[in-house]
Amino acid sequence: MTTLLRAVAILTAIAVTLMGCARKTPDAAPSKPQTVSVTNPVSRMITDYEDFTGRTEPFKMVELRSRVTGYLSKIHFADGVDVSAGEPLFDIDPRVYKAEYDRGNAALGKAEKRFKTAALLFERVKASHDKGLVGKDALDVAQGQYDEAEADIAYAAAALELAETNLKFTHIAAPFSGRLSKRMVDAGNLVKADDTMLTTIVALDPIYVGFDIDERTVMRLRGLIKKGEIKSSRETTRYVQIGLAGDDDTFSLTGHIVFRDNQIDVGTGTLRMRAMLHNPEIERQPRYMLSPGQFVRVRLPIGNPRRAVLVPEKALGTNQGRKYVFVVNKDNKIEQRDVEIGAQHGEFRVIENQLMKPENRVSPEDRIVVEGLLRVRTGLEVAVTTAKPFHLDPEPTLPTQPELAPPPRSKQPPAKVD
Repeated sequence: MTTLLRAVAILTAIAVTLMGCARKTPDAAPSKPQTVSVTNPVSRMITDYEDFTGRTEPFKMVELRSRVTGYLSKIHFADGVDVSAGEPLFDIDPRVYKAEYDRGNAALGKAEKRFKTAALLFERVKASHDKGLVGKDALDVAQGQYDEAEADIAYAAAALELAETNLKFTHIAAPFSGRLSKRMVDAGNLVKADDTMLTTIVALDPIYVGFDIDERTVMRLRGLIKKGEIKSSRETTRYVQIGLAGDDDTFSLTGHIVFRDNQIDVGTGTLRMRAMLHNPEIERQPRYMLSPGQFVRVRLPIGNPRRAVLVPEKALGTNQGRKYVFVVNKDNKIEQRDVEIGAQHGEFRVIENQLMKPENRVSPEDRIVVEGLLRVRTGLEVAVTTAKPFHLDPEPTLPTQPELAPPPRSKQPPAKVD
């Protein structure tokens, strides 16, 4: 037993000696702070807006139809050309209507001669009646013939005017300057009065843009009008910005509202509106940038300009539907702030500070993380670099006076075909 205890003591001593000789594990080297790129929010004047989709509509459009029945004898235009007001377009065989006009002209001449004869007869009978040579019956007959001849002149003149009008209707001209569609009927076909459509013509400058605004926006605008912050488009000129397909986020054109419907569509819950703008002219054909029926984007300003703070769109994170930004404090540590966002302006997004708690508000002095959001968390110490500047378009300046009349245009005479 003593020998066993001695052996255990010796093994224990050896183990302790070996443990003392073992090397200590070095402490882990401190990790380097994560590097993030930051930028400062921007403070500037902005105007709130809502975006809607719209379609261009012609300022004027007419479906050209014949006012008389006849055979189409001549076409004076090529399909799709621009024409001036009064320029000839179609001719209908005028021979029948020319004969009617000649007959009416002759009937009028005959009535005038009959009236002259009746007038002379009435003068003679009246003179004889005054002398007592003829009775009252003869005077009444002469008076009746005179009045009938006078009425015949009016009847013949009206018939002649109708024949002349129908004869003029055999020549169809452009009612206004615009662009023609293709011809619907070729020469030689019979066209019926007020029935057969020959072609259409549209005026391209100015041009309308129709769009629908939702009921929520309608009530928001009326609330601002009620408070006296803005005026209705019925009292003052209200402008909209127009963006074309393919222009990305730019709104290069400006129009003004000229129509708003008198009721909200119960099927869609929207109010129909229309804006008018000048159609941009280009140097070569087709001369105008916009055509009726074209898709456009409409930006409707809401309220007056106000000062707001904006941050780059890429600085925003989302957590269960809530938007937030990471802010680097003076100790280079990360803070998370829940934010309320507004409209987008280019690469920036409006931060609605007035809707947020004071401790979450963002100021231009804050350093906002724009790159490296996925590598950081609240309380983490970071290394800071300055991000490349983001592009922010200047706030558009809308005109203060409408330009309703289109500028004068110089145009070449269109090609014609028979």
